[in-house]
Amino acid sequence: MNDAGAALPIRLHHDAFGRLVVTLANGQSHSGVVPVRAFPFSAPEQWISLCDESGHEVLCVTDSAELDPKTRDQLAAELARREFIPLILGILRVVQGGVSTQWFVKSDRGDTSFELTSEDNIRRMGSEGALLVDSHGIRYRIASLPQLDARSRRILRQFL
Repeated sequence: MNDAGAALPIRLHHDAFGRLVVTLANGQSHSGVVPVRAFPFSAPEQWISLCDESGHEVLCVTDSAELDPKTRDQLAAELARREFIPLILGILRVVQGGVSTQWFVKSDRGDTSFELTSEDNIRRMGSEGALLVDSHGIRYRIASLPQLDARSRRILRQFL
């Protein structure tokens, strides 16, 4: 709650094109906003920026507890959709094409495949992890390279 004890007066909804719209207290609306957590692990409910399509911050929610319950639930659902990151448990095979590669993996959400358009879309994350970003921008995480089976590690070594 703010100093007056009232909920932060903003409203979230989706427009006809499915884009997230925030309406501020002054009545001004911004379409196509994207919520971004400043501190996703240490303070996941605080310091959430709503950025416009150009990446400029429209509003910063310092604490989601300041939002009314409906808006808070909508924000949480939007963040969950944006932060969808399957965990890769094993690499079944990789098929190399001209420029891109097709990856077939076992994930915590089942077997799936995706396309990587560049080797730059594979990054180390810390000393043991990795992050792969497919051609649609979906991120896949490998928590621990040493915990992968030997075949998966061998395939991945070609790209890291």
